Amino acid sequence: MNESKALILIVEDDIDLANLNARSLKRAGYDVLIANTAAEARSLASGNEPDLFILDIELPDGNGLDLCREFRQDTDAPILFLTGKSGTSDKISGLGAGGDYYLTKPFDIKEFIAVVQSLLRRVDIIREKIAETAVIAKGSLMLKTDERKAFVNGRDAELTSKEFAVLLMLVQNEEKEMSGEAIYMNVWGASMNNDANAIRLTISRLKKKLDEENAVDFNIFTKYGGGYTFTRT
Repeated sequence: MNESKALILIVEDDIDLANLNARSLKRAGYDVLIANTAAEARSLASGNEPDLFILDIELPDGNGLDLCREFRQDTDAPILFLTGKSGTSDKISGLGAGGDYYLTKPFDIKEFIAVVQSLLRRVDIIREKIAETAVIAKGSLMLKTDERKAFVNGRDAELTSKEFAVLLMLVQNEEKEMSGEAIYMNVWGASMNNDANAIRLTISRLKKKLDEENAVDFNIFTKYGGGYTFTRT
């Protein structure tokens, strides 16, 4: 992805703030679309292919969390939440809905731009790592890295880019315990700091989509304290 060509969709009911953020992003070299309602966001998202979404949570005709879940059905593009809600539970809800990062209003515009740049760089990192190999078969589990897809007994697990990248890392290090910090650095491209929930939620969704609980020839073990291991049974 060429960041100077990246298309960003801002979903924000505060028109002045939306325009301010759009101007800042355009000055940074991005193309920007603005939606002030959930309905407008759906229309713009369906007619374009945004490389990154910036969502407010409270919208006049809906909820940004629900909108995030809808977008996640069709795209792996990064999703950044900008909201006045600052509680830990709100942040966890945003990450659990499929978001990648969370900024609380008011925020520094330089930090805002830096986060956008970081999220888009992470997409490039994930795509480069996935392109390194073609097909990996582990019993009933098969990874097609060129398509960023994982199959269990021929069924598409419908993983997001981050879920696939985490699985690929675990599979490539079969039987080795991988720390949450190592996974975060490899997949997110940054230090985990206090964002351990992102790893736990991603692993939880990954295991559910793979139906790991009923798998007969592989497991993803979670060790107390944050270690993860892919193993064949």
